[in-house]
Amino acid sequence: MDYRSKVHDSLEYIEKNLDGKINLDDLAQKVYLSKYHYHRLFHKIAGESVARYITRRRMERAAEELVQTGQPIIDIALKYQYASQESFSRAFMRIYGLTPGKYRRLYGSGKFNNVINLSYYFNNITNIAA
Repeated sequence: MDYRSKVHDSLEYIEKNLDGKINLDDLAQKVYLSKYHYHRLFHKIAGESVARYITRRRMERAAEELVQTGQPIIDIALKYQYASQESFSRAFMRIYGLTPGKYRRLYGSGKFNNVINLSYYFNNITNIAA
């Protein structure tokens, strides 16, 4: 069984669906693994939990949209599954140390290129045993 390709497939699915509902049960089911086994493999390959990966990638995408678009912050917050602008702002502040509005003002003039390289997660992995 090729676990790398299973986790890679799920990473691609996550990347394509960051603005939608994603849960661990569905991800594990898509790659025909138990939730426990999938989570363990994902963590070993990606170096972080599924939930942390999804949260980080959503926040990176949101930060990118903040500087590249004039979309209202609330729209970006809702798009990336935050219940309110307030909860989004708190999470954003924890990660970036700035409010979304201040981040937009500081970095909005430049272009932000934050393309993920999925092969990063597969380099230097020598033992993917079940």
